[in-house]
Amino acid sequence: MEKQLSIPPVTMPEQIPQPLPAPKFQLGQAVRWACVPTSDFGRVVGVVFGSEGSVKALGFHYAIALDESSPSFADGITSDWGFEDDLELVDARASDRPSDRPEDTQ
Repeated sequence: MEKQLSIPPVTMPEQIPQPLPAPKFQLGQAVRWACVPTSDFGRVVGVVFGSEGSVKALGFHYAIALDESSPSFADGITSDWGFEDDLELVDARASDRPSDRPEDTQ
């Protein structure tokens, strides 16, 4: 059975800065969480400027479709929001080499 993508909610801020800064990541880019031990990774499938409910972090939040090889995917988590400061790009050339896959670099 194919898993469905379910993105948790993000709230809109009361005031949006003018001008809005440029986002750091673009749709389709491969990213990983750089600040957590599991180093989940996937592709950017959405971008919003808002304030996430649990941490009240104002800025760009990225909807990430987790890769099937990402640690949390095995637990049934197929997607998540990542705050811009918590994410980093995955080098596409390096991720093709087994020793440099995101799950191997912790």
